[in-house]
Amino acid sequence: MTTRELLISAWDFEPSVLAGCLLLALAYLLIVRKRPHARTAYFLGGVLLLFLDLVSPLDTLGDSYLFSAHVLQHFLLALIIPVLLLLGTPGFIAEAALKYRLLSRIEVVVARPPASWALGIGTMLLWHIPLLFNAALANDGLHVVQHLSFLITGTIFWWPVLSPLERRRLAPLPSIFYLFSACTACSLLGALLTFSPPGAYPTYLAPNDPLGALHMIRDGWGLDPKTDQQLGGMLMWVPGCFVYLSAILASVARWYAAPERQEVLR
Repeated sequence: MTTRELLISAWDFEPSVLAGCLLLALAYLLIVRKRPHARTAYFLGGVLLLFLDLVSPLDTLGDSYLFSAHVLQHFLLALIIPVLLLLGTPGFIAEAALKYRLLSRIEVVVARPPASWALGIGTMLLWHIPLLFNAALANDGLHVVQHLSFLITGTIFWWPVLSPLERRRLAPLPSIFYLFSACTACSLLGALLTFSPPGAYPTYLAPNDPLGALHMIRDGWGLDPKTDQQLGGMLMWVPGCFVYLSAILASVARWYAAPERQEVLR
């Protein structure tokens, strides 16, 4: 098998994923149809990325061949897709949702630091414990729970920073500390994965090779188990911190812009 053949054949159009993403996009468009929003592209981009993350060859590679592909999949579910969905959600949708007493009570409990931090970062750390990670690979139902937990707790984590309702956001200085501490935690996990010997995730030591692509991955791509795990750790470490750093810089910019806004209001 060649790389081109893999990229063409290794798609898994799971009906539940297709239906879920389609319904999410249609529901959003129906809600905002009378109140066009400049950030609609963010939300629809997030839905599209969610769809690709779960049905593209990345999913096949992560399930059967490469630890690094699985880490990338988790990275997108926890750190990129929730950001896009929140950036694309207008304030009036969030206001309407929080009028429901149950949602309002849940938001009060889970979407406030330190609970949101613990849920977001705790989920990331917990699922990379070998016992749980390997169990999710061996059980489809648990694997679905794993992916959903990354998406849900990732959204909860980002809510205090990127909430569509400005009054729900952290002030710039607490936001910087919130994000920096998250960056530190994910860096430690990334470093641990990078420098640990392979073997904690045995699926990737000797893949079953359902597509006949193992020879290409090992020899053509140069991804033996050790290199694969090191790449996975580096993906958690460097791009992950870049996302947090970008959000920190945005918080700093908001901090410096606040006095100017106050002067304009005067």
